[in-house]
Amino acid sequence: MFKSSLNTGYFCGRYLSENASVATIEKELKYQGVTNAEQGAGDTYAHNSWTFPEFGELHEEELTDNELLYDNAHTAGAGREFISKAFYIWYGKFRVHSEGPVVVHSSGDRIQMLFCLQGVATYFQETASKPFVRFKPQQHNLFLLPDKNVMIQWKPGEEVETFAISMDTRFFFENLPASHPICTHFRSGISRSLPAFMLRRNLPVTSKMVSSLFEILNCTYSGYYKSLFIKAKVIELLAFQFEQYEHLPVPDISVNLKESDKDKMHLARRILSENLDKPWSLRELAHQVGTNEFSLKKYFKEVFGKPVFGYLHDLRMETSMQMLKEPGNRVAEIAQRAGYKNATHFTAAFKKYYGILPNKIRICLLHLLHLSDVLAQLFTQAMEKTSSVEAL
Repeated sequence: MFKSSLNTGYFCGRYLSENASVATIEKELKYQGVTNAEQGAGDTYAHNSWTFPEFGELHEEELTDNELLYDNAHTAGAGREFISKAFYIWYGKFRVHSEGPVVVHSSGDRIQMLFCLQGVATYFQETASKPFVRFKPQQHNLFLLPDKNVMIQWKPGEEVETFAISMDTRFFFENLPASHPICTHFRSGISRSLPAFMLRRNLPVTSKMVSSLFEILNCTYSGYYKSLFIKAKVIELLAFQFEQYEHLPVPDISVNLKESDKDKMHLARRILSENLDKPWSLRELAHQVGTNEFSLKKYFKEVFGKPVFGYLHDLRMETSMQMLKEPGNRVAEIAQRAGYKNATHFTAAFKKYYGILPNKIRICLLHLLHLSDVLAQLFTQAMEKTSSVEAL
């Protein structure tokens, strides 16, 4: 059983792995062994390869959802893939066994959102010896992958959890103003067949992004509703990336910070996310991760882009929203599980964060569910009438 870092706090690892409400197709991936002679004078090694699916050939409303199993000499674990006409979503949670990279065979220009949740991922162009980007845990970026093969390297023995959303260039440019600097930058990269990035440094994954990724994996819709929902989440993630890029500049988290200090910050984040109901102090949290208050305040913001308690507040609010969507959870219980002794204080904090009272969220969700049922029934009746007319 794999525990996903997407399931922070309320999102227990068991829910991600055992959620069987989504109809999926299970298949086992078998990598092909090939040989690469691009590593200096005659040095060769065996590696694995993978080819992008031809997702552009699907119909607009089609969405394929596959469960993935990895059980070979290179990796062991599980994952998911969602294939539509406009984008390809790949999620992997696995352990790497061998040192060889995975060669990704291109089938056209792609623009990719990469969310590295665990492990370190290094990207090379197949004909280059130096990497063009390296992702560390809890980092993300948006970048252009030109129509060239790339190699991805993970460290042997490392637990990896990655979410990659590869978009058709037309879909991406349709959702971005033509005058936007990133639009111009990426078009230039396509014309020169070179990688291009939203930002030269990677940015910290936010709790809002984690929430959207979680909702993609646990979508309970089917058919066209599911395709529409996941497409909306892809656009939402783009919006989160642009918002952070344009309005939330953060320091370069890869500079002047020891690996041991980064590990302590990730431990602090995990402790907070798994104990949302606890009243934390900086002193207590610093003691648990083996550092001091000053270092905790400084380094946590460098790694995650927000102060400790700002990040904790976001986690509590977004986890509360998820719990409100679950039937049977009372507001008072949700408040307690989110670390509020007083439900009134929780309601005020929720209203300030979302602009709506938590009990109103529940009422709106019930109305939406009822409306969805009514629309589905009307749609079915209309289709039955159409079929009858055609039969005549």
